[in-house]
Amino acid sequence: MKLSSKILFALLLPTGWAGAQRAVNVKMQVPPIGAYTIENMADINTQYLDYCAVPYGSGVMFTSARGGKRVFVCDQDLVTGRYSDLYFAKEDAEGRFFSPDMVRGEINGKYHDGAPTFTPDGQTMIFSRNNGSGVNSLGVIALKTYSARLESGRWEQVQALPFNSDDFSTCHPTLTADGNLLFFASNRPGGYGGMDIYAVKKEGEAWGMPINLGPHVNTMGDEIFPFVTASNNLYFSSDGKKGMGGLDIYSVLMIEFEASEAMHLPAPVNSPNDDFAFTTDKSETRGYLTSNRPGGKGQDDIYRWGFNGVRPVLANICVVDKATGLRIPDANLKVRLAEGSTWSAIDDNYNPEQDYVVLYTEGFSMQGPIAKSCEVKVPVVPGENYYVEVSKDGYQSARLLATSTEMLAAPEYLVPIEAAKVTNFTGVVRNKANESPLPGSMVRVLNKCTNNVQEISTDAKGGFTFPLDCRCEYVLLVQKTGFAKSGKRWKADEFNCAEGVPTFGIYLAPEAPTLETITPDMEVGTVIKLENVYYDYNKFFIRKDAAEDLDQLVELMKKYPTLEIELGSHTDARGSDSYNEWLSQERANAAVKYIVSKGISKRRLTAKGYGETQLVNDCENGVECDDATHEENRRTEIKITRLEEKGVRY
Repeated sequence: MKLSSKILFALLLPTGWAGAQRAVNVKMQVPPIGAYTIENMADINTQYLDYCAVPYGSGVMFTSARGGKRVFVCDQDLVTGRYSDLYFAKEDAEGRFFSPDMVRGEINGKYHDGAPTFTPDGQTMIFSRNNGSGVNSLGVIALKTYSARLESGRWEQVQALPFNSDDFSTCHPTLTADGNLLFFASNRPGGYGGMDIYAVKKEGEAWGMPINLGPHVNTMGDEIFPFVTASNNLYFSSDGKKGMGGLDIYSVLMIEFEASEAMHLPAPVNSPNDDFAFTTDKSETRGYLTSNRPGGKGQDDIYRWGFNGVRPVLANICVVDKATGLRIPDANLKVRLAEGSTWSAIDDNYNPEQDYVVLYTEGFSMQGPIAKSCEVKVPVVPGENYYVEVSKDGYQSARLLATSTEMLAAPEYLVPIEAAKVTNFTGVVRNKANESPLPGSMVRVLNKCTNNVQEISTDAKGGFTFPLDCRCEYVLLVQKTGFAKSGKRWKADEFNCAEGVPTFGIYLAPEAPTLETITPDMEVGTVIKLENVYYDYNKFFIRKDAAEDLDQLVELMKKYPTLEIELGSHTDARGSDSYNEWLSQERANAAVKYIVSKGISKRRLTAKGYGETQLVNDCENGVECDDATHEENRRTEIKITRLEEKGVRY
């Protein structure tokens, strides 16, 4: 049977790219540990299409084409010649099913009806049906989603839901356990391609705006037949992901509208054939799926599955202030399996340092912040141990080893953290040349515990203050126009916080004049920084950007024929002193050679390599700096050694 039949004979419409969505917080889906079994439900299957079985009441409701309604308007892929209707089969105490009956009432119309889901009280059904108005402008009878009420054993009051359209299909609905969130498949414009899975929230008696579940679920192929469980696991089928062949069944963990990475269900749930419409009972240890694998009674058959292993359970985690018990919003929370866990032992790809759940205590919903700051849900496998790590500005970072039993014992697992021991750090930024204060300097402070950056402008006396967490490591970067940047790194425990932190002095060296700032009073001894003559790390060739600045120097020397210079090259502090001296000399030689190639006499030029002896910032041996800061030291400067012209201007 072809795929278009599996979506209740809806033709697929072309769709566009959906655009980027915020990445979900769950980095990794925790798989179940154990084995599945499946068996063909010979009691209810026929030679026709039998699919999409959903537990209901004392039995199962499913979709079937056995009823004999002939198709008179259809698409070219149709192979059954029959429309689908809804049927119900009652189950006895031994798990056998009685002969199915067609569902009574207005539920089964003249076209396709199927794929039901039910409100928590079982009195309202939401299901798929072809548009009763017939073909749309594209010549397709689109699918729509409808609701019906149970009245005296009959399903009546059929009404279309408001997010349907004649121009695209909306089908395969499934409701969350509270009935407030509806997932469905649709090929509406703006998706990732083919059919996509969407979710829409109930807002009082109305429905909100459908939201695409994003790239963890949807692909350029087709994603159809979603089913959501009480523990917020969403199962769906896709032909756009790497699977075993045809349609395969996947699951994701849902938090509101956000999905974890998709997990492919193992054999025998999936097969090289089409496998779809995976549903579960309330225990989530048994349920149904549909497949056209060999050995069935018809084209698509319903199979019953069972699971004898362990599934992850959602633990609710709350970060609180240890002293007051108050909830702490926006704490950074990491949860990962401890070493030696059952799952990590059977998964060769598990990396305990990288594979964890990254969550925050607020701000999950794509519609806005959630109501409670502690509503953090993390999948926990019973019997496993976990590391729980928390950080928050103003608090001491914490790392706990927790068992799954502890995390699931109460409605909320509380993670208490203590307020940080804080003292004030006071610093003064001064001019390295004369020790005068430098007001208006920009001080950027990186807290390595939280990775948060604070920016502070120095006052009229060059001073600045910030709160210091006595357990953390800090990095300072100070800069001011006209001065070279300076950076410092230290751990707060280098100070005695109980006695207070002494005032810390930071000195900025004045920048040398550049070709752009040359003044008429140039004279012998003036040092000029070539602004753009930098070198790649461990290299001494002339870069394109450096050549442009050297060309300006060539023009200056042609204009003033008595001008003679020393061309000095400097390295950063990485590498040995002797190597850096050699490297800097090679860089100076390369610059001189370039200038000579432009027609300047070599006798007017001297090449001098200074190595790392004249750093312009604090990136000395043993100090960690980024490459941009190191590059400031890999520079070339010129010093005037002879100049007889007066009033030299550039």
